[in-house]
Amino acid sequence: MIDKQKKELERAKELFFSWQLHEAYAIFRRFFDRLPFAPQTEHALYLSFFIRCMLELGKERELDFYLNQIETLSNKWRTPELRYQLAEASLLGPTKNKARAKALLNEVIADPQALHLHVKAKMFLAYCYDLEGADIASCKQIIDSIPDSEDRVTQLNVELWRIKIIRDSGQPESAETQLKKFIAKIDPKRDWYAYFSAKILLGGVFILLGKIEEAQFIIAETQKLVEASPFRTPKVQLKALEEKLNVAPPVPEFLCEQGIRSWRLSFQKKSIEIKHQTGAAKLFELFCKKEWVDKNLMAKKLLKKEYVPTEDDNRIHFQVHTLRKILLELEAGSDPISFEDGGYRMIPRLIIREGEI
Repeated sequence: MIDKQKKELERAKELFFSWQLHEAYAIFRRFFDRLPFAPQTEHALYLSFFIRCMLELGKERELDFYLNQIETLSNKWRTPELRYQLAEASLLGPTKNKARAKALLNEVIADPQALHLHVKAKMFLAYCYDLEGADIASCKQIIDSIPDSEDRVTQLNVELWRIKIIRDSGQPESAETQLKKFIAKIDPKRDWYAYFSAKILLGGVFILLGKIEEAQFIIAETQKLVEASPFRTPKVQLKALEEKLNVAPPVPEFLCEQGIRSWRLSFQKKSIEIKHQTGAAKLFELFCKKEWVDKNLMAKKLLKKEYVPTEDDNRIHFQVHTLRKILLELEAGSDPISFEDGGYRMIPRLIIREGEI
């Protein structure tokens, strides 16, 4: 491949990642139509972007042609580049064959001559396992084997995968924190796909945490991006997020009444009491004033001192555990207190009788 062609293809790649798929498609189309198709490394590296452009833009006839070419050439030349492309075609094409895609990707990953494709193949293999829904361990093992990359796009994709696995492993609070940091450091235009994917992922995390208003804001924000583009994947991802929001369980509401000797909390037909002057009551009063409470404030309220992690973490955790155990008696269906970014968040909405606190 001559330098001029290489520069053009790199430009098309940049256009792809800045959401300018029509322009990227035109450059890729000139390259792949002009050259005789042969199993070269450059073809495999850039054909992925070309195929994605055709998928997003709905150019199904052209896509079928190139998928058939990949199939034919892969049978003729068993190169790792073509095995990788055939794996993508097997999963993304009209006839989806996940088992075949996984087998081909494992061949590429096991091939020492295909080092330049190992990261792409591993991420695509993780995607195959992710489609199965429950095999989080396999996804984590694959992604953990990928080192940090100097290539910006690759590194962003790897970081998003790592955050997704944290969420899928039952740590939505940590995933939220990391997603907000991730979004803050990227360029919405240059890194459009990473930006959009991170927003969609954050919206899903908000739903898991019962933060319905925040999830609705994400949907409204990303809706503007989707309306401005003709591309397929953003529409599909946004629709999936909207469906999750529509079926998300409502945040439980606890009715809280302050009596002379105790708090009385009610949920549906159940009620409990939290005796005043206990550690649980003092902690509960903090949550009545603030949905999220950091450990510094907890130490001042519960321990009457400045927070020292090595001395106070276990004592604070004990008080949180005690309050959690009491609240679970209301059988609201979920953990009422979650750890989040150096503090704790009360998940149920606390409805305080007017004038009682």
